Formats: sequence, C-alpha cells, structure tokens
Amino acid sequence: MVSIEDIKTKHKRAILESQKLYADRKAKDTAGAVRYTKGKIVEEITRDVIKIAWAGVSSDESRLRTDRKKVVIKTNSEIYKLSQDIHIYIDNTFRISVECKSYTEVATYKRVLVDAMLLRKAVPTINAFFIVQLENFLGGDYGMNIKAKGSESVITLNRLFPYIDVITLLDGDRDISRPLHRPEYFKNLTDGRLTYAVEKFREAMSKNQSNA
Repeated sequence: MVSIEDIKTKHKRAILESQKLYADRKAKDTAGAVRYTKGKIVEEITRDVIKIAWAGVSSDESRLRTDRKKVVIKTNSEIYKLSQDIHIYIDNTFRISVECKSYTEVATYKRVLVDAMLLRKAVPTINAFFIVQLENFLGGDYGMNIKAKGSESVITLNRLFPYIDVITLLDGDRDISRPLHRPEYFKNLTDGRLTYAVEKFREAMSKNQSNA
C-alpha cells in the first residue's frame, strides 16, 4: 500500500528530474519536458492520494477504478467529447472527476468549470469535482492555508457553476521568477497538505455509495 512518505519521495524524484532537464537546456530544448514532468507528477500524486483515501472507505479494492475515457456530450445531432484527467468510479458508477495541474490560472479554471457543467449534465451520478494543483496561481489563500477560503474570482465562479474543490499541494504561491525546476527554489510536500487531500477525497468517496 502506498504511503504519504512514498508520495513525498515520488514528488522529490520528479522535481529533481525536472531540474536535471532544466540544467541541460543549453544542449537541447527541454522546456516541454520540464513542463510535462511537473504536470505528470501531479497526476501520479493524485492517484496515490485516491488509493490511500479509498483504503479508509473500503477494504475491497475491486470496487474502485479510474480512467479518463471521454464522455459524449450531445446537442441535437452534434457531438462533443470531453474528459478530465482522472475519472473515479465506485461500484462501476462514475462519482468523482479530477483535473490535475502544475498550477491553475483563472482562465484555465473557467474552462474546467464549463467541462464540469457539461459532465454533470451528461453524468448525473458525479457528486464531486476537484482540481489538484501543485502550486497556487489563482490568488487568494490557497498557498497559505490548507483549508483555504479561496480567491474572490473562484468564489464568484463557484456560485454560478458546479462547485470545484481546489487542493493545493505545496505551500506558497507560484512565482515565475522562482520555478521549482531550479534547485534553489525546491519545495517539499508536507504531511498536512497531503493528509488534507486524502481526507477530502475520502469524504467525497463516502457519498452515495453502498457497502462503505
């Protein structure tokens, strides 16, 4: 079973990899690889958090599965297919949808909200949406408080669209002049933020499912 310490080790390994890629930037273009590495680790961390959370809900691992299969949205004869990064199924029912980002801008948040609205209409069984971001770039107190109040823009948008829980994995805000892929700006994951993420997913998984 994966542990909080395993997640912290995985994160450190991935960021060190991005730092090596950045150091090699003079020899070849590594910018895309740096971005990919940081984005990929957020999804891997989130999948591990989901596993830990589920262990607190049920001992039956077969009841839980994830995918990112596209959902078909139909309007008359037109079709739009969309998916988010992690779709969580409990007892083969799509319950939770998750986006994973190295950071989230307000413009990106708006797009995720629209996707969430379309998904909720197409799949009424979804009862929770999450954005898991490595660093905060939404304003507000996401990088300061684990149980954040949020930013004014996000709070306003959440009143108009399906509510999305924002989970931030690292303390502090994203600073483009102090990127994580430079060794002097490395940040460790903390037990408090990871535990909070586990608790939020466990709470969502416990809703509307049998034999918990």
